[in-house]
Amino acid sequence: MNNNKMIFGVLITVVGLVFSAFSFIYAALNPWDYNGITGLLGSFLGTHMLIPFIIATIVMCIGIMICFWEAYRKYE
Repeated sequence: MNNNKMIFGVLITVVGLVFSAFSFIYAALNPWDYNGITGLLGSFLGTHMLIPFIIATIVMCIGIMICFWEAYRKYE
């Protein structure tokens, strides 16, 4: 069994988690009113962290999918 792909999936998941957590915390700690949009969405838009948050979340999901694929794949 080759664990290199599993380790790769875990690393991608951790990187996505760290960047999405950073984006979320940065937006939450900087309240913003973006053209009348307040709250967390206004903070994401005002600090320009919405796109990095979405990308980091997608990367994290890809890492989780790689881990599940490697964990439950049938070897011949």
